[in-house]
Order: sequence, then structure tokens, then C-alpha cells
Amino acid sequence: MEEHAPRFNLSIVSSDVEVGGARLSAEYAFSDEEIAIAHWWVLINCEEVKYWKELHLNFPEVDGDLEYHNMTFANYFRTWMDMIKSDDNPNWSHELLLLAMQPQRARVYPTCTVNGVKFVSEERDSRRRTQNSGVMAKGHGLDYYGVLHSVVELVYAEGMKVHLFKCRWFDTGAQSMKMDQYGNLSVNTATSAYEDDPFVFATSVKQVFYLDDLAKGDAWKIANIVHPRNIYRAATLGVTIPGPEADAYQEPNAVGIHDVATVRQNNDKHGRVLRIRDEDSTFIDVDPNEETDDDSDDELRHRLPDINSDTEEDSSDDSDYEP
Repeated sequence: MEEHAPRFNLSIVSSDVEVGGARLSAEYAFSDEEIAIAHWWVLINCEEVKYWKELHLNFPEVDGDLEYHNMTFANYFRTWMDMIKSDDNPNWSHELLLLAMQPQRARVYPTCTVNGVKFVSEERDSRRRTQNSGVMAKGHGLDYYGVLHSVVELVYAEGMKVHLFKCRWFDTGAQSMKMDQYGNLSVNTATSAYEDDPFVFATSVKQVFYLDDLAKGDAWKIANIVHPRNIYRAATLGVTIPGPEADAYQEPNAVGIHDVATVRQNNDKHGRVLRIRDEDSTFIDVDPNEETDDDSDDELRHRLPDINSDTEEDSSDDSDYEP
């Protein structure tokens, strides 16, 4: 992280996010259309834009029509920010003006550290013995489970950056997610959902590792949410913390989550414009007072007993990765 990087007063811009690894190959690059879609997603999920969204929805020509609202809001928002920047409107800010101008470019990375927790893309994770690609995003009454496809860094004017995770979400239907009598959630990782809505703010995600569900077999995995210990926000401590190199809690990657080529498509796309997840963009904070069974272990990286003793450790460094 740059020592004198500018700070922007928007909830979706966080200094706790650090991208890493060599940029992904051209097949992961964003087209202009994909950048526009990602920008639109940022707008509709930014708390500071909520006032302008509601204003636009109540326009006579919009009249609550969500499809028309989705198609036209970005242009209206850009026009409003340009028009009222000198009117002392309490709902205007310089950061919103930068946001309305749309991203200048998008960069795509394979790894990202969010408040001390390291995430790795599914493709890179598949070549490791450790697992850092599992993700969970909370919604209103529903949690969404999946794996990280790539880390997207949208760069706006003046260097303002918004970080998104592009994810492959599993189906959340009753036939694809089951809770047993012990409270263990099992997910069918051969399913897929929300293909039109793959994004989530990097700061809204918790890390998950998936274990084989021996009872159900096949592609069913038990989802375990990672609870890293002794990780604090720099803002809370009032000091600058260098980006950690250690990984978060990791499982041996023996779960065999199906890749994109073998995923079963569950969505009915007929007559549907967009299917939008109900995103609850909350930040991840770890309680430093939470009791644990072993107070002597303060490391961020934990490893279970080696279940693949005949396999050598993957010691490759992200910084030397050439896609």
C-alpha cells in the first residue's frame, strides 16, 4: 500500500484491501461492456448513492420501472453530479463526482488481502495444497456461498479505487444447500447461480473452506467459515500496518470443487433481464476478545495435519507467477 495514498470518503473505498500477484492473462481482462456492468453494480450498491437512486426511481418517466431505472440511472447520476457540484447539496461530494465519471480502467488480479485475510482465485488455488478461494457474502436472510474467480480493481479519476470480487456462486435453493442436525451446512458445488450478478465488494466477504461431505459424497462440501484471530483494523489501532504476507487459515485442497467447465447451469434465463442478489455490504471486523481453545497460537496461518504426505509443498511465490 502506498504510504501517502489519497483517502476517499466513500464506504466502498477501503484502505484495508491490497491486491497481489501478477495480473491475470488476457482471457480475464475486462471489456468496455464488462467495466460498464461492474460500474453499474457499484452504483446500485453504494450507500452514498442511495438518495439519488430513490430520486431517479420516483421520476415520472421512470415511475418505479426497475428495468428502465437500471438502463438509465448511470447517465442521470453523472449529469446530476456535474450540475449540482456548486449548489452546496448535502447529498453531493467530490468522491461521488469521481464515482459518477465511471472507471478509467479495470485491473484483474489473482490474489487479494482484505484486512489481513488472503484470498486466492479458484484457478490458482486449484494448483495448491492450501485453500483460499472459498467465499461467503451475507444477504438479508440468506447467505451466498461460492469461490473467487478473480479480483477486480476499478480505477476512477484521481486514483480512487474500488475493489470487487468476481465470484462463481453456488445455487442457494433448498435442493443445493442442506443443514444437518448438527448445524453443518452442506453445499452442492456442482451447481451454479447468479451468473448475471457475480460481483461483491471485497470488504463484504468472509472466507470459507470446503470439506468433503462424506455422507452425501460427489460434489457436496461442508462449508466452514474462517474466523482469523488477532487481526485488527489499522483505523481502529490508529497506526499504519504493513500488508501481511501470511495466509489465513488454510485447508489442504483435497475437496475437488468442480471447475466452470463441469458446472451444471440451474438458472432459467427466459424472460429475465437481470437476477440481482440481495447484497448486504457489511465490513468484516474480528473480535480480538473472542475466546479460543488455544491462546498460545497467534499465527495467522494454520495448517491441518498433512493428509498428502507424498505431495511436496507448493512453495511458489505469487509475485513470480506468469499466467
